[in-house]
Amino acid sequence: MKRSAAIGWALPLLTGLSMLVTGMMESMKGFLPDFFLNEYQFDAQTSGLIFAFSSAGLLGANVLAGRVTALWGWQRAFSIHQVIFAAGMALLALLSASSAAAWCGLFLMTGYANGIVGMVCNVALPLASPERAGQLLGRLHFMMGCGFMIGPLALELTVSGKSTAQAAVTWPLILFAFAVFGALLAFAGSRLAWPSVGSKPGRNELAGKTKGEAPPVQRINSGSVLPLACFGLLYFCYVGAEVGLTVWYRPLLLQQYGLEPSLATLLYSVAFAGLTALRLGVSRSVKRWGYSGVLIRCATLAILCLIWGSFVPGVLGAFGYAVFLIAIAMIFPTMTALAVHYWGELAASRMGLFFACGFAGGACSTWLIGALQQSASFSHAIMVVTGLFLLFTAALFGVLRIQSIDRRVANEITSSV
Repeated sequence: MKRSAAIGWALPLLTGLSMLVTGMMESMKGFLPDFFLNEYQFDAQTSGLIFAFSSAGLLGANVLAGRVTALWGWQRAFSIHQVIFAAGMALLALLSASSAAAWCGLFLMTGYANGIVGMVCNVALPLASPERAGQLLGRLHFMMGCGFMIGPLALELTVSGKSTAQAAVTWPLILFAFAVFGALLAFAGSRLAWPSVGSKPGRNELAGKTKGEAPPVQRINSGSVLPLACFGLLYFCYVGAEVGLTVWYRPLLLQQYGLEPSLATLLYSVAFAGLTALRLGVSRSVKRWGYSGVLIRCATLAILCLIWGSFVPGVLGAFGYAVFLIAIAMIFPTMTALAVHYWGELAASRMGLFFACGFAGGACSTWLIGALQQSASFSHAIMVVTGLFLLFTAALFGVLRIQSIDRRVANEITSSV
């Protein structure tokens, strides 16, 4: 069969660069607790609260995402919210926010903008070429992984080990650099052609239905509450576990395991280098095992890594958490591609809801880990990640038992090769 029409290189590049900046932004949070403590005397609980406000902004964005994209379309929603992100980062840089309330408010603002941008990238790109959804999302999250890998190395060179006075000068420059990135991406987004919101099936897909090909497996009943609740729980638990460990992994290495800052940064970067590399294999893995096969294998391996990290003492235990981050590499893009296929034309509104659930999980986990670290210890706090991921795995098996779409997805993937 013929390939679907090419979507060109500009849209994948733009969305990939946006996710690269997002990855760098999120990895920056691993360095902020030390800066908050040294510059403003914020404790771990306050740092966790600030990060929770960022996740709350992401949550609000994804609750509103369906309405925002319906009102403005993909292009304007992307560009306008890149401008909001740039403005928020510029305010952080220029005002040198000294109170926790100011940091919370501006992180809420930038989190909201980042949430809309991320949702647009994760939904508009696969809708532009549904047959290549897994491949495109794998590449998209590869770019985000590059941000997680590059960000810590850049921050290690610029802020780690610097005096408080030097850090106070360097951090505003870093924040202003993010503002510049946001402005450039907003301009680039305004110049591209985007798919329309609620795009209908392409000509090839409709032709397939008229040529007597095997009918696709019936989709989930769009009015059913059970699939919505299950997918929402899936995103809540997974994103909560990933964001919680991503934000607090470097402080965990420094405080719980006593590693040198440079070694902690190196281990963090190695974890995200592995995560980044594996995300390029999403499409091939889905072709071989199907969505359910990829998700089950990754979840099983990740649970073994959490057991390793929880029960093995010393640096080897810390390395177990790094392997956990590598093991979950394919879960989010695979789960998102599955959901986009699952909901079809309802994907824009449904994915906004699911991402909102995910960022609610991120807000809860980052705050809980900070609070438990303050009142108990890091070893107790990190159990939040373990608990959320175990609940995610249970929810995953529930979702996969509702109704399988692997056969239909496999047919679509094969037809696009």
